[in-house]
Amino acid sequence: MKTTLKSASLLALMAAAASPIASPALAGDFANTAYTTPLADVCPATLSIQLDWLPQAEQGGIWQMIGAGGEMTSGDYTGPLGATGINLKILSGGGGIGLGDGETAYSALFTGNSKAGLTPDLGYQELDNAFIFSKRFPTVGVFAPLDVAPTVLFWDQATYPDGFGSIEDLTTLAENPKAKAYVSTVGRTFGKYLVDAGVPKDLFVEGYRGDGENFVTHNGEWLNQGFVTSEVYKFENGLNWAKPIGFLKIDDLGYRNYTGMVSVAKSRLAEMTPCLTKLVPIMQQAAVDYATDPAETNATIVAFNDAGMATSWWKTEPALMAYAAETMVAEGIIGNGPNATVGDFDMDRVAEMLEIVRPSLDERSEADVNGDMVVTNQFIDPSIGLK
Repeated sequence: MKTTLKSASLLALMAAAASPIASPALAGDFANTAYTTPLADVCPATLSIQLDWLPQAEQGGIWQMIGAGGEMTSGDYTGPLGATGINLKILSGGGGIGLGDGETAYSALFTGNSKAGLTPDLGYQELDNAFIFSKRFPTVGVFAPLDVAPTVLFWDQATYPDGFGSIEDLTTLAENPKAKAYVSTVGRTFGKYLVDAGVPKDLFVEGYRGDGENFVTHNGEWLNQGFVTSEVYKFENGLNWAKPIGFLKIDDLGYRNYTGMVSVAKSRLAEMTPCLTKLVPIMQQAAVDYATDPAETNATIVAFNDAGMATSWWKTEPALMAYAAETMVAEGIIGNGPNATVGDFDMDRVAEMLEIVRPSLDERSEADVNGDMVVTNQFIDPSIGLK
């Protein structure tokens, strides 16, 4: 099944009317005008990027490089990367959905995406996993679309009017026998970090998979893992709740992970260097452009999901997309970090994350792994950032 957004672009752009920012007059015109660096002599004719999840606002900067007017097929959005002379193929993620069972965006760089039938040129990775899998799946992050991970713990504001702002607050919460925090796991990632930092393990209930039933059935006494770009909005506006929500970014608790890093297999780094030298600054500019005016890209993602090209149950309504785009800028999810540059890596922060995950390193990891082995600012243009 396939279609194009050229014929549906006006309907798609109208669907983004919830955004206060105007859209370009014609589908794809903005990208064609904004992204003009010639790439045909240094990049694959069709450059493929494997996403880590289904299409959503967090990936907006990548979709921005095509805009509306691309071709939609199941799990795949392909179109001209502006006027660069190449096409960009965006592959949906999600194990068993956009990827085969057991496949990840980073393993696909080595073993391929079995559903798409190809091995992507670039794929999303997370900094903690880049360290942990530095031997089994050695990747190098070349661009960080998100400066801050959107992962949060959220709560009902009426139940917890003072909210939570620290590990100490969570430790105190554990004294309440009715209170729990529903998270994916405490065996790794930020859950392990919080337990290691002193939060009692029995505060946590594991098993979160994007669901909020425990939050509702326990009448807001439980905290819930989620995303500031998604669940916070959804629970304030529905999901059998529709009441004010408070949240705390995991980043603010000290687990300052880079998520959704655009990465290349280390074995292909030399081959891809001429391409990345010209491509990464385009990615930086597209991130700025999406943060500045997300309307066309938001509408494109809405149309893709509405057409069932991700999976039948995955929908991203225009109001949610508008909220997510605005929130990512307001909360620094898309941002310059400590300098004036978007998309680069703070190497001190990278080193701090290595020390946090070091106890989890095993046979999957290089014994001497360090930050310079898993990320690089080699291709970043320091002059490109949000103003």
